[in-house]
Amino acid sequence: MRFSLLGILALLPASAEVSYNYDVRPILSDKCFFCHGPDEKENGAGLRLDNAASAFAALKESDGFAIVPGKVEESVAWHRIISSEPDEVMPPPKSNLVLTDDEKEILRLWIEQGAPYEKHWAFANLPPEVKVPQPANQEWPNNAIDQFILSRLEKEDIAPSEPASPLRWLRRATFDLTGLPPSPEEIERFATAARDNLQTAKQEAVERLLQSQSYGEHLAVGWLDAARYADSYGYQSDKLNTQWPYRDWVVEAFNSNLPYNDFLTWNIAGDLLPNATREQKLATAFNRLHRLNNEGGAIFEEWRTENIADRVHTFGTAVLGLTMECTRCHDHKYDPLTMTDYYSLFAFFNSIDENGMYDRTERVPSPTLLLPDEKQENQLHQAESRLAEARSNYQNELKASQEAFQNWLTTLDGRGVGLEMPKIGLDFSTGELNPKFAKFAEGDHGNAPPLEFKPLHPNQPEPLALALDGDRYLSFHDIPSFDRWTPFSISITLLQSQSTQHRAVLAHHSRGTDAGFNGWDLTLEKGFLESRLYRVWPGNGMGVRTLEPIPTGELQNIVATWDASDQASGLKLYLNGIELATEILRDKKVKSASVTTQHGGKFALGSRWRDAGLAGALIADFGHFDRTLSQAEVAKIADYSGEVSLKDYFTLRVHEPTRKAKEALHQAVKALVDAEEPVNEIPVMEELDHPLPAYILDRGAYDAPKTPDKIVPRNTPAMLMPFPEDAPRDRLGLAQWTTHPDNPLTARVFVNRMWAAFFGTGLIDTPENLGLQGALPSHPELLDWLARNFVESGWDIKALCRQIVLSSTYGQNSRHCPELAEIDPENRLLARGPAHRLSAEQIRDLSLAASGLLNPAAGGPPVSPYQPGEDLWTESNGMSPPYRQSVGQALYRRSLYSVWKRTAPLPNMLAFDAGSREVCSVARSRTNTPLQALVLLNDVQFVEAARHLAEEIAHDEPTKEIEAAFLRLVGRQPTAEEQEVLLSLYQEQLDRFQKNPEAALKLVSLGESDVESDHPTAKLAASTVICQTILNLDATIWKR
Repeated sequence: MRFSLLGILALLPASAEVSYNYDVRPILSDKCFFCHGPDEKENGAGLRLDNAASAFAALKESDGFAIVPGKVEESVAWHRIISSEPDEVMPPPKSNLVLTDDEKEILRLWIEQGAPYEKHWAFANLPPEVKVPQPANQEWPNNAIDQFILSRLEKEDIAPSEPASPLRWLRRATFDLTGLPPSPEEIERFATAARDNLQTAKQEAVERLLQSQSYGEHLAVGWLDAARYADSYGYQSDKLNTQWPYRDWVVEAFNSNLPYNDFLTWNIAGDLLPNATREQKLATAFNRLHRLNNEGGAIFEEWRTENIADRVHTFGTAVLGLTMECTRCHDHKYDPLTMTDYYSLFAFFNSIDENGMYDRTERVPSPTLLLPDEKQENQLHQAESRLAEARSNYQNELKASQEAFQNWLTTLDGRGVGLEMPKIGLDFSTGELNPKFAKFAEGDHGNAPPLEFKPLHPNQPEPLALALDGDRYLSFHDIPSFDRWTPFSISITLLQSQSTQHRAVLAHHSRGTDAGFNGWDLTLEKGFLESRLYRVWPGNGMGVRTLEPIPTGELQNIVATWDASDQASGLKLYLNGIELATEILRDKKVKSASVTTQHGGKFALGSRWRDAGLAGALIADFGHFDRTLSQAEVAKIADYSGEVSLKDYFTLRVHEPTRKAKEALHQAVKALVDAEEPVNEIPVMEELDHPLPAYILDRGAYDAPKTPDKIVPRNTPAMLMPFPEDAPRDRLGLAQWTTHPDNPLTARVFVNRMWAAFFGTGLIDTPENLGLQGALPSHPELLDWLARNFVESGWDIKALCRQIVLSSTYGQNSRHCPELAEIDPENRLLARGPAHRLSAEQIRDLSLAASGLLNPAAGGPPVSPYQPGEDLWTESNGMSPPYRQSVGQALYRRSLYSVWKRTAPLPNMLAFDAGSREVCSVARSRTNTPLQALVLLNDVQFVEAARHLAEEIAHDEPTKEIEAAFLRLVGRQPTAEEQEVLLSLYQEQLDRFQKNPEAALKLVSLGESDVESDHPTAKLAASTVICQTILNLDATIWKR
C-alpha cells in the first residue's frame, strides 16, 4: 500500500522512490495547477504542468525547459521554485501559496528520478484483478478486507485492537444496517446464540437485519441526501410537492437488493428501457428532484437551464465523484475536464418536455407519471375502455350519416343555414362596452385606467373599435371554464398593425405563463396563430399552430373551435371563414385543464397574466359559443361568400344519432378525467422524440451560447473511458457507460460511500471529489479490490454490507488508545473500530424505538412531527402554507417519513447536521455542540419519548428501571459507577417533584400520547428525567 512521503522524508533514505500520484500530484494540484493546469485559458506562460508533453516541451516565453527528466539543474521550474527573488519564485507571492521544504524536496527527487507522470489513480480503469495481500498473522483476518488492513498495520508495526464485546458489536451493526437500536429481545437472543458460537450468531444477526424493512429505510437516507430529495420545491415559495413515491421506491429497491447497476440505470434512464415498467419510469424522478421556481416574472428557459445544470452536477457528484459544476463556466482548474465535457453531459439531460418551473396552482410540473392504487387502476381501465368505445361509436355514426346527409341536402331547397347567437358577445362599434347579444358578463380593467376606443378605419370616425395597449384588458367572469370534455368556439374580429415576437390575444387561465399556468389561450407567436388547451404547458396539453403567419394591417375575423374530442386535431383555427392548415404542437394530456377562480381564473381579452398583451391592436367584436361551430357557421360570422361544406353542420346540429354519439364521447372524456384527477402524480423523465440542441453557454448563461451554430453532441468526459460504440446516444447509453465494468469511477465512488456509512469516514475522505483536489485513498488497493469485487458480485449491495460488517476490522473495539491516537489520530489505519455520533434520523428514531412509541408503518405521504414555535413555516417564509402537525400515530413514524421542507427543515434534525437537501450532498458534517444536548432535553419529541420509556420500564425498584433504560438506549447494562450516579439523580428528582407536583405533571404531560402509568406522577417524572439523562449520554448517541 502506498502513502505520501510528506512528513516522513527525514526518516527515509535519499534513494526513496517518489510516486507521482501519491507524492507529486497533490503538491502540483494545490500549488501549481491553478495557473499551470488543465484550464488552457489560465495557463501562465503557456505552460501546463498536469501533463508530460507540456511540462517537458521547450518553454514558449523563455529559454530552456520547465522540467528536464533526470536533470534537476537544467530544469527551469526547479530554479524558479528555489528562487528568493519575488519576480522569479514560484508560486508567486501574490498567490499566497508557498512550497514547504518537504514539498520542494519531493519535487527535486521526482525530477531526479526521471519525472515520471501517471494517470490520476481515480481516472484509471479498474484493474481486472487485485491481488489480496497475505499478512503474517493469518488468524485475525475474517475476509479479504482484513488481509488488506492487517498487512498495512503490520508494516507500521501496529497490532489491531481487541474485538468489541458481542453486545457492542450487535448495537453497532444494528444501527449501521437498520438505523435503529437492537431491542431487549434481540439482545437476549443474540447473547444466547453468541455463547454457543459467536461467528454464527453474528452471521445470523446480519441476515436478519438485511431482511428487515428497516434496512432499506436506513440506506435510503444516504441516497436521498445525494438525490436532493425533499417534500418541497425550494426557493421563495417552497410549496409542497408530490415526490414521496420516489422515496418509497428507493426503500423498496434497497430492500429487494436491486443490483446497483440496475439501480443507477433506472434512476438515469428507466423510461428508456424496453417495455419500461411503471417502477422503472418512477425511478427517473431522480432527475426531477431538483429545486423548482415559480417566481413571477421568471424566464422559463433560464430556469430550465438551471434544472439541467443541477442534473449534471448531481450526476457528477452522486455517481462519479467529480466536481462537474466547476466546468459550467470554464475548463476545470485542476481536473482534466472541459466545458465541452460539461455540455456534452448537459445534452443527455436536455430533452424532456418541461418549462423549467412549477405551477402556482400547485399542479405537478410535466412530464409526469400517474401512480394509481389498485382501485384507481381499475377505474382508469374502465374509463379508457369507455372512451375507446365512445370514439369508435362516434366514427361509426359519422360514416352511417352520409345517406341521411344527402337526403337532408335535398330538403334545403336553396335556403341557407341559421346561426344561433353566442352566449356572450360584444360589439365595440358604438364606443361603449354594450352587449351585442344576451348575457353579457361585465368586464374589468384591473387597476388600469378604462380602455379606450379608436376609429377602426383611418379618416373615418365610425365604426369604433376597442384599442389595446398590451397592458389593459377586458375580462369576463361568467364564461365557464374550458376543459377536455367541454366544446366551445371563440370569434374575434381584429386589426393588428404589425407582427410581433409574442402576443396574447385571448386567454382563459388560472395564472400566467411565468408560473406554468393552465387553461386555454389564443396567441400570436411571431405572427403564427396558436390555440392551446392544457393543464401544464408544454408537457401536459394539446396545441396547434398555423403553418402560415396571419396577415397584418387588415381587418381579420379569427375563429377558434374545440370539439372536445380529447385530441389535438380537435383544435381548429379559421381566418375570415376559411379553415387554416395547422401543425400539432403537443397532444398529451392527463387530468383536467379547467381553470379555477381560486387561482385568479378568468377569461381575458387582449392580455394574459404577467404576459405581453395585444398592443396596438383594434378589436371590432368578440363572441363566445358554448359549442363547436361548424364551417358553415364560421363562414356566416365572417361574411364569407365562398363555397362551404355543410357536412359538419349537419352532424353537429341536425343529425340526432351523431349528436348523441358526440355527447356520449364528451361524457366518456369527462369520465376519464374524473378517474385521473385523484390519482397521485409525480414528475419523471420522458425523452422527446427529437432531442433538443445543446450549446456551450458563455459563463453558463442560458441565453449566451458561445457558438450558436455549433451543437454540442451527447458524450461523456474525454478523460474517462470512451462511450460504448453500441450504446444509444441518450440517457440509456449514458447509464450503460456509467455502469460499464471498466468505468473507473462508479464502483469506487459507491463502495467508498458505503465504507463511510460503516466507519464514519471513507477510504477516501472526500467522497464528493475523487479528482485531483480530492483526498488520496488511505488503502488504494483495498478500494480497488472492493470496487472490482462489487462489480463481479453483480453489484450486490447487501453482499457488500455483509462483507464489511462481518470483517474483523469492523468488529474491533473502538476504545481510545493514547499510543494509537498519537500515531493515527483519525483512525485512518483502522487499528480500532468505528466510533462516531449517530445521524439526526438515528437519534430521533432511537428515542422512538427504545420508548415503544415508534410507528413502523412504511411508505406514504410525508408526516409532520412536532416542531417548536407556533409555525416555523410561515415565520421563515411568508409565502409558505401553515404547518399542520400530524396527529395520532403519524407523529411517531420514522424520521425518513418526516416532511422535508427545504426552506424550513425540522429544527431537531438540523441540530444534528441534517441538511436542507437543496443540492446534492454525499457527506454530512458531524458536529458536537451544546445545542444538541438542549434539543435532547427540551424538544417535545424527546421529552415525550423519555416519559413513555419511563412508563414502559416502570418498576418499584429504581435500579431495575435504570438497567432497563440502559439496555434499551445503550444496549448494555450500566456500570456500577453509572448506576450510582443515576440512582442519586433519581432520588434528587423524586424529592423535587414530590415537593412540586405541578412541575411533575407539566413534565409528564408533554406530547400527544396518553399517560398510562399507575405509578405516582412524581415517580414517573423522576424516572422521565433519568431516561432523558441516559438519552443524552455519549454512550447513547454515539456508535462505538
